Amino acid sequence: MGLRDELAEAEARAEHLRRRIAAEGCAVAGHDWRMIGGKNAGCGQDCGCSVPVHECRVCGDCDYGENADADQTIGACASGRGDQ
Repeated sequence: MGLRDELAEAEARAEHLRRRIAAEGCAVAGHDWRMIGGKNAGCGQDCGCSVPVHECRVCGDCDYGENADADQTIGACASGRGDQ
């Protein structure tokens, strides 16, 4: 392994440790979510609903679209189709 490889490995490890340290604070205070995009809600075969995807500004954790807004969107869509 060359010096550049060692440095890249050390930087990756340091970033991993920084995220773990930040996550400790989020476990106590809660995440500081920001919307980073959306994904298909997957309500049904032909559904075009979209739900927000959030990432924590502090630790970088992602909810992958599993949040209260998504639950509400999916519930409203299902009830509109008569699935509920």
